[in-house]
Amino acid sequence: MGLFFWLASGRLEGTRTLWSITSPEGGTASAQLNGQMLSVTVGEKTTDLDVTVRPYVWYFLGVVVEDGVASIELISTDLLRGDSASSTFASGAPFHSSAALTATLAGRNPQGIARDSGLVRGHAVDLFTGKIGGFFVSSAALDSSTLQDIASGAIGASDAGGPDVIARWDFSPFSAGDDPNVIIDRASGSLVPLVNLPTQGVSGRFFDGSETDYRHNPSHYAAVHFHSSDMSDAGWDPLLTAKLPSDLPSGVYAIEIAGPTSTDLMPLFVTPAVGDITGRKVAVVLPTFCYLAYGNEGMYASGDPSTWTNSGLVKVSAEDAARVGDSTYGLSLYDFHPDGSAVAYSSTRRPIVNMRRGYKMWLFEAGRGFSADMYLVEWLESRGIEYDILTDYEVHAGGASALKPYSAVISGMHPEYTTAEQLDAFQTYRDSGGGLMYLGGNGWYWVTGVYSSAGLTVEIRRGHAGPLVWMASYPGEVTLMSGKQPGGLWRHRGRAPQKIFGVGMAAQGWSKSYPYYRSKAAASDPSAAWILEGVEEDPIGDYGALMGGAAGDEIDRADLFLGTPYHATLVASSRGHDNYYQRVPEETGATQPSPNSPGGEDDPEVHSDIIYFRTPGGGEVFSAGSMAWSGALNHNGGDNGVSRMTENVLRRFLANRS
Repeated sequence: MGLFFWLASGRLEGTRTLWSITSPEGGTASAQLNGQMLSVTVGEKTTDLDVTVRPYVWYFLGVVVEDGVASIELISTDLLRGDSASSTFASGAPFHSSAALTATLAGRNPQGIARDSGLVRGHAVDLFTGKIGGFFVSSAALDSSTLQDIASGAIGASDAGGPDVIARWDFSPFSAGDDPNVIIDRASGSLVPLVNLPTQGVSGRFFDGSETDYRHNPSHYAAVHFHSSDMSDAGWDPLLTAKLPSDLPSGVYAIEIAGPTSTDLMPLFVTPAVGDITGRKVAVVLPTFCYLAYGNEGMYASGDPSTWTNSGLVKVSAEDAARVGDSTYGLSLYDFHPDGSAVAYSSTRRPIVNMRRGYKMWLFEAGRGFSADMYLVEWLESRGIEYDILTDYEVHAGGASALKPYSAVISGMHPEYTTAEQLDAFQTYRDSGGGLMYLGGNGWYWVTGVYSSAGLTVEIRRGHAGPLVWMASYPGEVTLMSGKQPGGLWRHRGRAPQKIFGVGMAAQGWSKSYPYYRSKAAASDPSAAWILEGVEEDPIGDYGALMGGAAGDEIDRADLFLGTPYHATLVASSRGHDNYYQRVPEETGATQPSPNSPGGEDDPEVHSDIIYFRTPGGGEVFSAGSMAWSGALNHNGGDNGVSRMTENVLRRFLANRS
């Protein structure tokens, strides 16, 4: 039996199982790491190899059991960086390989393995963190020379063992067809489940950089990166099943869970049924993909985020602090696995504590994500404007037809993670005469895939640019398993948000938020003067729940090079941002904000733009260009310039499409 493995870290502690095998006759065999030391167990006997397993080196581990004697070969495929070793010991018990054996990789003693709506869930112990590929079992004893040839790639396992190879798992992406949650055993044709979404589409033992997309040479990607922190499904049994009333209006609701000492309100989005025309003309598209991306993020627990702000110490809520280091909550797309590798998947089938109304973000003690989108929902309610709630999944799945019934479509405050299907839908809706209101910032930014819709799960591969909170993707590991497309930034795919919404990500900062100043173009352009009708304040938006202004957190600007229409009207712009605001790193190369680096005080491109434009097909777009915009809507009971501008645009869009 043998396999290839690779570690991303040499600092992991505890026992981590590479494989665990049980034969029908009762014989057992396993291989495990303790720190950087490798041991192999056959029957009741365990032997340690006198070698340190190095990170970033592919190894081949082969074990041959014959006549009660186990021979071990650990072969480094990089002679400059990794050591090889061999050992022979009396196993004390026979081990017979047969087609009926039971094998588990990256853990042992699996329990509760179940397949539910396309996802496999379950748990095991002594979980392995690292890459595995090339696992095989042969009923014939292979000699040392043959194992060396397999390790070097001179021969494959099936060539060496011929008809005696009884298991040969193919870890290349989609080896079993369209279902990414299983791989195929080439020896038997049986399917092998992958539990809790280990990362696929990763470079394997034979990756040489000649192809950087698994679709072009799957054999270079015949590996899976397992993590002890992988979790697609917490595995909770349902406590409540209820049918909602058929006449329940679309909206944001909550399920109240009350205990002896506390109460929790879990948000619930009620969207119109597919094909249902409610008669409401406003749709609010809540960015649930972004809620998932930030679900249980713990950036406050790594590095020193207090340097990102001048507002004092970072204030971590009790619910955030309680989950630090607790893997049962699952990880966000801003966290690291234990070996430092990137989290690529985020699922709804887990408790997400920072997705609550009233949740305050640790950087500035105000709403962010879902809690900030509630500012918009509450503002609509206060203005007496009827609306339907959609999520970005409805737009992803339904396309432009999901938006067609509405005269105005309003974004949430942070639609950062978006799919090609969503971009297509918004562009078609706009160009067909629809009214788009982008009331946020840092939107339509990262290429995102929907890995599963049953238990919504999203996937990203950040690539090598943008605000990389974790290290850039490993070489060759940018292509998504979902959608089979390159990840990274949409602007690097030629689909910068400026092409649809007129503005795109410019900068980010968390010192304070700033107001907007009217442009000369807005004052002289009668086609846009109505936007500022009744707005008496100057500057506009020098207030708000998010750091005291309407232009802050993450901000967007117009850019003709990236696709802002030439005829777009610049309504207003922010200015005077301090050096805590830094331009996006894809334009400067910087990775983290720092008050000592050139920023808003020195860089004229660090600002937010409010723009408006029409399309040849009668569509209209209004973009506010700031995540802090929604936090200013309800200032002074909604009697303010930000609120008045937003209502002016919304009511004009409705009137133009009545």
